[in-house]
Amino acid sequence: MQTVEQIKPENFEKTREIYEDFRKKALVDYEYCAQPLEFEYFAESIEDNSLGGLVIFEGLKPTGILIYYFENHKVIEINVIHSVYDRYENNRRYVLLEKLLELLKDRNDWRAISYAMLGRQDSFVKDIALLGFKFVGQSIVKFDFQSPIAFRIYRNAQIPEIGDYKLAIWDEKYREQVIVLANSAFKNTKNVYFDPRFLTYEGTKYILNMILTDRFGKFLPSQCRLLLLDGNLEGFCLTTMTAEDKINIPLIATRKDTRNRGMGKLVLKSVLAGFIKLIGEKKISLSEINATTDTDNYPAVRMYRRLGFKEDSFYPHSYLKNKNYHE
Repeated sequence: MQTVEQIKPENFEKTREIYEDFRKKALVDYEYCAQPLEFEYFAESIEDNSLGGLVIFEGLKPTGILIYYFENHKVIEINVIHSVYDRYENNRRYVLLEKLLELLKDRNDWRAISYAMLGRQDSFVKDIALLGFKFVGQSIVKFDFQSPIAFRIYRNAQIPEIGDYKLAIWDEKYREQVIVLANSAFKNTKNVYFDPRFLTYEGTKYILNMILTDRFGKFLPSQCRLLLLDGNLEGFCLTTMTAEDKINIPLIATRKDTRNRGMGKLVLKSVLAGFIKLIGEKKISLSEINATTDTDNYPAVRMYRRLGFKEDSFYPHSYLKNKNYHE
């Protein structure tokens, strides 16, 4: 018999087994870039409401877990829906998600649920669609610093003459211009379906602040690039270190009137050149630099490919809007 419970102090110990099972599989099967919290810290996060969770029991045995958190921008972010591996795996995911929707159905304080279906969770797509979720295809692109082919493409990549433009590293005085440009670049993209922060200046400001304060990995100001023309920002690429040997590009954008002129490619190649120089000087050891883009954002995918990046994996990012929410 299946029963679903909210994770609370009184069932922490009963939940530990399935949480540790998820934690053991997170890096490989769910493509986490870092090890999830140890159970004791997870339990503390549940107690202080930083995280929420549901657990499914079959008899006394925990067989599935759903972990989520409530973002400041009124989006409920599902971290993972994990089940023991058997033919009923997606059935448990469905039961857990259905229970979460039941708990939320009469509330009007959330605007959307966001769920990046990484790793083996993508097998749940058909089932989750029955609950009203929609999808945005996401592609993780990667430049492999160990790949001779990637380096050959990078070296042969044709970029436009820089002309009157200048490239600079991160400079705080351009913070406001970065916010305005990022807001303009992303507010009409599919990202806003599951991350509505990009719809507003304040939301974009919040995202940038998270990047600058190491919430998405260690911010690397000297390895970021700003594209300037007459002292004005025309484009940028930000970088963070998410693991000892991995770099991520959380945001990259250029002004609309500079697109299709190769300026994004110019900025990105400068970022790659900076890391390649550090590797050559033995100041850093890296395996990859990665980024995420919509699978149907063909100009972005083409830009990455032409510099030696390769689509490493794909996943559906599902979302559900709350019909009861009003601004």
